[in-house]
Amino acid sequence: MKYGIRNGMLREPLDNEFFVAKEIGFDGIEFCIGGNYKNELLWTDGGVDKLKGLADKSGVEVCSLSPGVFAGLHPALPDEAKRAEGIEMMKYCIEVCPQLGSKWILTPMFPKDYAEWSDETWKNLVDGFKEIMETAEKHNVILGLESTFPADYLLKIIDKVGSECLKAYYDFGNMKAWGQDPVEEVRKLGKQICMIHVKDTGNKMLGEGDVDFKGVSDAVRDIGYDDYMVLETPSGDDPKASAAINLAFTKKLGK
Repeated sequence: MKYGIRNGMLREPLDNEFFVAKEIGFDGIEFCIGGNYKNELLWTDGGVDKLKGLADKSGVEVCSLSPGVFAGLHPALPDEAKRAEGIEMMKYCIEVCPQLGSKWILTPMFPKDYAEWSDETWKNLVDGFKEIMETAEKHNVILGLESTFPADYLLKIIDKVGSECLKAYYDFGNMKAWGQDPVEEVRKLGKQICMIHVKDTGNKMLGEGDVDFKGVSDAVRDIGYDDYMVLETPSGDDPKASAAINLAFTKKLGK
């Protein structure tokens, strides 16, 4: 098992963030990409090399990319221009992943009306991901869907897209907050889970919210999960101390 944290949660400048993460005991940082993505680091000259350099010097991997902007540009949207932009943005993220020494991309979608989607919407979703997967397969990059979809829907999407490069990125806290049972969902998804966000409900420290971490730990162990656990936990008044406490808690999961 490896352990990561989303960038920005340590509240450190990027030039220092990887080194602080190393000091605390993390193996990787999940690098986030916001809405104004074309002006962010990975789209600037030398930006990819700078990020890879920080990872190499610190000994902390870029464990994954997290283009949050995709939540507003995904292939199920009615706006054709946004769908097209999202596909091209994701292809670019896929292409730079190998340059960063990474192979995972958090792929966010949080629709609330999926149970009412038309056949056309589902077709747009599947066709859009099939196009993205052509690039993912070429570069051996795994996209992990983090979404409002329960396990049954995620399995349906993965099956219809039909690519080994599309998996599920599971978030304990999100799914519990949305009324689902993370223990049951983890068992259903099984080997389709490529990465995990470790989070409790209510923006609380791990173990202080509503997630059944004993049950989750058993489920993670039973499905044989042995990849990244990425913290998405509150920074508090002392981000380094909070991260260290939550990391120690996380290291007990699946054991």
